[in-house]
Amino acid sequence: MNDEFDQGQAKADTTGAMTDSSTRFDPESEAGSEEQGYLATCVRVLVVLEKRFACLFLVLILTTMAVHVIARYVFGSPFQWSEEAARLALIWMTFISAAYVMAEGRHIAVDMVSARLGDRGKLVVECLGYVVVAVACLMLFIGGARFVWYVGKVESPALGVPKSWWYGAGMAGLLLMALHNVLDLFQVWTTGKPVVRESDVAEEGFQLEMEQSE
Repeated sequence: MNDEFDQGQAKADTTGAMTDSSTRFDPESEAGSEEQGYLATCVRVLVVLEKRFACLFLVLILTTMAVHVIARYVFGSPFQWSEEAARLALIWMTFISAAYVMAEGRHIAVDMVSARLGDRGKLVVECLGYVVVAVACLMLFIGGARFVWYVGKVESPALGVPKSWWYGAGMAGLLLMALHNVLDLFQVWTTGKPVVRESDVAEEGFQLEMEQSE
């Protein structure tokens, strides 16, 4: 009886020790999850800001061109600055939208190689793509920054806006695209998993619905 009691007590102690070790607080994993959550929040805020600014520029283009058309064909006196303002807004909207599309993973891509690889191979190709795009954007940004600074002395004829504001849109778009790729690379590096985007989830759901309908 004493031997059976001792064995049962030993099993209970072992089970309790395993339970304590499994539920023990791990500060490193907790810190890692907090860091990933903070990073995801920063990316989400950046994407929302890009989307809103792009929409703002689009509204500005439509409003400016509508005012220009009304002033020209109704009052016979078009504004001299409206076309130039719409063109400036179009430039900024284009490059801000390019960064937003980059964050959503909707740029045109060729996946002939990655589609034939395993999970680890796809992860390596994805990281390589992030590095290449980030380096290319940063090189273009560094090369174009001097030109943007140089043309800042020249002003546009109608609005009088320095040309650096015109060409600076490209620099802002390149910097944002490089930032998105660096953040995605860091996220893949820390988690060991591909970046999950809403566009990918929606596309997989659409393909699943198509397969079920067939």
